[in-house]
This record gives sequence, structure tokens and C-alpha cells, in this order.
Amino acid sequence: MKDILVLRDLEQIKAISHPYRVEVFGTFEGDQPQSAKQIAEKLGEPHAKVNYHIKSLLKVGILELVEEKVKSGIIEKYYLPVAHKLVIDKSFMQNIDDDVLHSISQASLSIFERVSEDFYKAIEKTSGRPKHITYHNDYYLTNEEVKELMQNINELVKDYLKDKKDKTRENVSPYSVGVMGIPKLTAQTKRG
Repeated sequence: MKDILVLRDLEQIKAISHPYRVEVFGTFEGDQPQSAKQIAEKLGEPHAKVNYHIKSLLKVGILELVEEKVKSGIIEKYYLPVAHKLVIDKSFMQNIDDDVLHSISQASLSIFERVSEDFYKAIEKTSGRPKHITYHNDYYLTNEEVKELMQNINELVKDYLKDKKDKTRENVSPYSVGVMGIPKLTAQTKRG
């Protein structure tokens, strides 16, 4: 599995812009193949629904079929993402049209919705476990500065978390870690 898949095709961006497909993609951990049945169990969703979205991701090359096993006379297919992370090719950002912009916005919104859902579940259901939030606002940055900041933070987080997938370590709990750089609307930007 590659570390990063650069999405250069509008169909790939459209495929991953669906919120449910972001959830399906997010169920994969490390290099462990999964069947549609296993993903359906994790998500608590019908097998047919999961299978439909797997086929959509498979069709555009975001997932790949890695193994087939026969169990009780039924062929069970196992899938893996082709990469751990997905990034959108910067050329899409240079010649952006409404269709591309909508797809990119949907993909970003899908990711944000998943982060929001995890956040609200954590607030409601994990009262005994600490939640750690860092928030900085009212900084004025260029697009290049935000990009550089996010790359630096991502490298730091990636390096720190590289050996933290082991569930068997003592006193560990699952956490989601997210970092966002969001343009802030001010009275001036709302008018402009």
C-alpha cells in the first residue's frame, strides 16, 4: 500500500466526496484487508449498502481487491485502500471550475462531518476520559503559510503516531486526532 494517493481525476474526487464513502475508507486500519461484511459490521449498516459504496471506490481506484476466500460456498472479497492518505492534485486548484469546486467542497465537508460526529460522540459518551482541544484564532496568514503550517503539523503528528496503532499496549484508548486550518469570515470578507 502506498502512503499517499494523489487524486488527479474528477471521478475519484466525486467518489470520495460522498460522506458515507469517507466512513468506509476510514474503517481500514493499517494494512489489514477487510470484506464488505466486516465493514458493514463496524459501521452497523446493511451489507448491500456497504458493498455498493465499496464498488464505487473500487471503480475509481481508491480501493483495490486484494484477496478472495471461499467460506461456506460463498466467495468473500477482501479490499484495501491503495494508499493510507488521499490528497487532491494541486492542478485541480489552478483550473478550478464549479464542478471541481463542488466536489472538493463535498469531500472537505464529508471529512469535517466525520470529525464532528466523533467529537460529539466523545463529548456525550466518554465523560470519564479526557478530551484535548487546542484552538488558535485571529491569525492572518497567506495561503502558502497555512499550507506550510498544515504540512509541518502533519509531519509532526505522523511521526509521533507512527507506532501508536498497537491496541494491546497498556492503558490505551482509541482517539481521533484532527487538525484544521479554516478561513475565518470577518465582516470585511462577508462584504467582499
